[in-house]
Amino acid sequence: MSYLAIDLGAGSGRAIAGTFSNGKIELTEVFRFPNIPVKLNDTLYWNFLTMMTNVKESIRQAIIQGYQLKGIAVDTWGVDFGLLDESGMLLSNPVCYRDIRTRGMCEEMEKLISKEDMYSMTGIQAMEINTIFQLLSMIKSKSPLLSIARKILFMPDLINHYLTGISHTEYTIASTSQLLNVTSGGWEQSIFNHLEISPLLMLDIIQPSSFWGDLSPSLSTETGAENLKVFSVASHDTASAIAAIPEEGEDWAFLSSGTWSLLGVVTDKPILTDQARLADFTNEGGANGKILFLRNITGLWLLQRLLDEWRTNEGIIYSYDYLLEECKNSPVFRSTIDCDYPSFVNPLSMIKAIQDYCRNTNQLEPETKGQFVRCIFESLAIKYRDVMDCLQQITGKKYNRLFVVGGGSQNQFLNQCIADILGIEVITGLTESTAIGNIVQQAIANNELSGWEEARQVIYNTFSLTSYLPRKE
Repeated sequence: MSYLAIDLGAGSGRAIAGTFSNGKIELTEVFRFPNIPVKLNDTLYWNFLTMMTNVKESIRQAIIQGYQLKGIAVDTWGVDFGLLDESGMLLSNPVCYRDIRTRGMCEEMEKLISKEDMYSMTGIQAMEINTIFQLLSMIKSKSPLLSIARKILFMPDLINHYLTGISHTEYTIASTSQLLNVTSGGWEQSIFNHLEISPLLMLDIIQPSSFWGDLSPSLSTETGAENLKVFSVASHDTASAIAAIPEEGEDWAFLSSGTWSLLGVVTDKPILTDQARLADFTNEGGANGKILFLRNITGLWLLQRLLDEWRTNEGIIYSYDYLLEECKNSPVFRSTIDCDYPSFVNPLSMIKAIQDYCRNTNQLEPETKGQFVRCIFESLAIKYRDVMDCLQQITGKKYNRLFVVGGGSQNQFLNQCIADILGIEVITGLTESTAIGNIVQQAIANNELSGWEEARQVIYNTFSLTSYLPRKE
């Protein structure tokens, strides 16, 4: 018997089956699909109908490939949502967080609630992509959808709604919205009062590692899956990824390395100091009642955009192996950038944005592909060092190890660069960390694993960890 993790990212999705045997877990990818936003009339939407088609196909493919599924669970990126009317119908395709509608909304929100008060309530870094600013933009534009809407469901909750016919809001995904009180774990009433939005739009909050509902009869027939349970897991993909790290203690930090980089630590309680707020740290919900105290950093988005641009301009899809070899042959620290500089958020040309930044800061502009790639990797490592220094100042603790999870954990060049620049041990090996975290939470919810202690042991038994030590040069 197996569990199916459906992991949706802001560019692609995949379904991974996990089977437990002899104290280990075997993972197999059963389906992969694109998940690309669509621009229509100057608005960037998610194609939810195609998304649901691929979710259903994920289940069907698992059954076709012979998996006897005990359960499924969905995780996605944070902040985005759909609006349902009183009959439970989706009013519009959800809008992508990279849409321009939220520009200037942070400043508009400050007219209603001060930054200090907002942080003390939510513990969340103010980023224009957050749900609260998306809602404010709808209020400012007098969107008729808000007057019709009866439910707000975040992306994984929306998918689960259509899988089961049952509506909840999962805790970790809710925590990304900046609408949740980080201390109580419930919706912050005063925010809804300031926005003049009914809190009745928000649903009851369900915790990870619990039962959500049964797959609907119609979808059971359509997919061929019988008696299939849908579980609530830490449905913010970052939270499930960090849950897969089989480590306890307080001397380690994590780096979720993908389109975004998220660097932080797991804590029992939120950290709500002015120092944390001014340094743009956020307190997001984690699995097992934990808080992920972290900093959001622009990550491999920079490289992804370069790859897209080179493919468009030259008609060539460059492999990572080729780019890494070019990178190694390029001069060290020829030029570096601030990865979070506003011009890198969504430029028309990432090539030009990087070159403009270097020229404006009196540095040599990258010219070759190797120079661009080295610039990005070294700049990311420098940013991680600065954030780690700040993290240690805020918490008053020294972190000797950094666990890197996610797709970026496979990048040996970047991982060694991080170890060298931070001067600490970097540990990798959990490339499929989100799926691992998702699946072990399903097994805990289904009582196949007794709890997190057994889950950590299974992960240790299964996966070989790789260590990168700082080189002394």
